[in-house]
Amino acid sequence: MISGKDITVLIMAAGESKRMQDIKQLLPWKDSNFLLEIIKTAKNSRVGSVQLVLGAHAERIVDKCSLNDLHVDYMINPNWQMGLGNSIAYGINHLLSLASRPQGILICLADQPLMTSDYLNLMVENFIQNPNRIIATNYTQKTGVPALFPITFYEKLSQLKDDYGAKEILKRYRKETIGLNAGKGIIDIDTKAAYEQLIIDTQ
Repeated sequence: MISGKDITVLIMAAGESKRMQDIKQLLPWKDSNFLLEIIKTAKNSRVGSVQLVLGAHAERIVDKCSLNDLHVDYMINPNWQMGLGNSIAYGINHLLSLASRPQGILICLADQPLMTSDYLNLMVENFIQNPNRIIATNYTQKTGVPALFPITFYEKLSQLKDDYGAKEILKRYRKETIGLNAGKGIIDIDTKAAYEQLIIDTQ
C-alpha cells in the first residue's frame, strides 16, 4: 500500500517573474521568503522527499536561501525560458532517472505562500485511497496545482513543452481527477500589486 513516504513534492521555482519585476521566489514573507515558506510547508507534510526546480536567478536563490545548508535537493533547468511546462518535464525526467522512483509526484508552485501542510496532507490522504487518480486543486472553473500525479501520468508530464504547465493534462483527464478545495491557499502572487495586497490582507 502506498504511504506518504512514497510521494515526492516537486516545487516549481524556475520562472523569471517578469510581471513582478522582482525575484518572486525571494519576496519577504513571514520570517523568511516565498520559496523557503513553501519548502517548509512541503517538508512539514507527510511526503517522503522534496525536490526543487530552479532556473532564472538560480545562483542568487541558492545563495540567499542557503539551500545547500538546508540540504534541499534542487536542480537547475538550463532551458527555463521555455516555460513552466518545460521545467515540469525537466523535473519529472530527473525524478525518473533516480534509482528509486516515487509512487506519486505532487507538483507545487513557489508563489502560493498561503498553501498549508494540512492541505498537502489532505491531498496525500486522498491519493492513498485513490492511487490511480490525479488529486488536484479546485479553482473557479477548472482544476490546477498543487496536483498529485500517479505513475501512469509520468510519461505525459515528462513530455510537456509549453508554458501552460500541467493544465492541459488536467483538462484532458478531468474524469480521472479528484478536485479538492484549498480555500485561500490557491492565491498565487504574480504582480507587485497582488503582493502588496497580500501583505495588507494578512497583517
